[in-house]
Amino acid sequence: MSDAIDFRSDFVARPTEEMVEAMVNAAKLPSGFGLRENQIVSELEFLAAKIVGKEDALFVPTCMMANQIAIALRCVAGDRFITEKSAHVITSEMDAAHMLTGAVAVEVSAVNGSLELDAVDENCASLSKIEKKPKLIVIENSHVRSGGRVVSLEHMESLFELSQKYDVSIHLDGARVFNAADAIGCTVSEIASFSDTVAFNLNKGLGAPLGAILAGPRPLIERAVEVRQLLGGGWRPAGIPAAAGIIALKTMTERLAVDRQHAKKLAMGISRIDGIEVSVKNTETNIVLSRPLKITPSDLVDRLSKREVLVLAMDQQVRWVTHYEITESAINTALGELQEILRGG
Repeated sequence: MSDAIDFRSDFVARPTEEMVEAMVNAAKLPSGFGLRENQIVSELEFLAAKIVGKEDALFVPTCMMANQIAIALRCVAGDRFITEKSAHVITSEMDAAHMLTGAVAVEVSAVNGSLELDAVDENCASLSKIEKKPKLIVIENSHVRSGGRVVSLEHMESLFELSQKYDVSIHLDGARVFNAADAIGCTVSEIASFSDTVAFNLNKGLGAPLGAILAGPRPLIERAVEVRQLLGGGWRPAGIPAAAGIIALKTMTERLAVDRQHAKKLAMGISRIDGIEVSVKNTETNIVLSRPLKITPSDLVDRLSKREVLVLAMDQQVRWVTHYEITESAINTALGELQEILRGG
C-alpha cells in the first residue's frame, strides 16, 4: 500500500528531502565516541533546550524513554507520582514506571487530560500526612486519548502553583506539545515554563524519522544521561537521526497550523456523513476521533484499508491523525471513500 493515505499516526510521515540530505551529510562526519561527544547531537540538544526554555536537553530514541527517565530522576521504589488513568504513561506505556523504578502511579480524575486541581490538592495533602508525599506530577499536553485536546496555559499555571505548594516536581509529557502550542497560540517555552522537565517527540508532527528530547535543569539532564544508559538508550553514533531532528525543529514547527486546519476540515467533512459521529468543536489539534454508528470501529478500519485509506481503531472509536503528507486532496478522497462505505457501497 505504498500509495495509501495514512491517517494512523503522524509518525508515519516520511522525512522531508531536506532531512534526508542532512542525514546523508551527517553520515560523512566523525561520530565521536563518548555519550555526549557527537557534535550534531550536541547541536540538536542545544537547539531543543533553547526552544523549550530549559538549561539542557538530552536526545533519546523515544518519548516513552524520555518520560520514564523523567520519572526515574524523581522517584525510587515506593515513591508516588500523580497522573490520570488515560495518560500515555499509564496506557501506551503500560505503567512501565512501576516495572522499571518501582514508582507507584496515583491516578486522579481529569477532564480531557486536565488534572482536576482539587483532586491533586487532596492527594498531595493526604499522602503527605502519612509521609508518602508524591514526588512528581505527570501531565500530558496535548492529550492523545481525548483526541489531541489541549491543556490550557491557565490550567498549567494553576497546577504548577499547586506543585510548588507541596514542593512536588512536574513533568510535561509533551509528545505533541508543538501541536498544543499551535492550538493555544503560544510558544512551546510558555507551556514548558510550568514544568520542571519536558519530553517531546521529533517524529510526531515534526516529521523526523525517529527520536525524542528530554529537557530540564542541567544537573537533572546530566543524571539523565546515566539513566538513559541504564535503559539501553545510550545510542552511538546518533548524529544521523539528530541531523534530521535539527531540520525538524527549524522547518516543521511553523507549519503545524496546516495540520490543525486539515484536521478541522476532516472533522467537518465527517460530520456531514450519516452513520458516524464526530465532534468538530473538540478537534483542537491534529487528531480527529469519530464513532461509527452502524458498524464496529474495527470493521470500518478494515473496509477503509481495502480502499487504501488507513486509520486506527482506538477505545471504541476510529482515530484519524493529520500530518504534513496529508493534503486537502487526500482528505477529500478519504471522505469520499468513507461516505461510500457508510452508504452501503
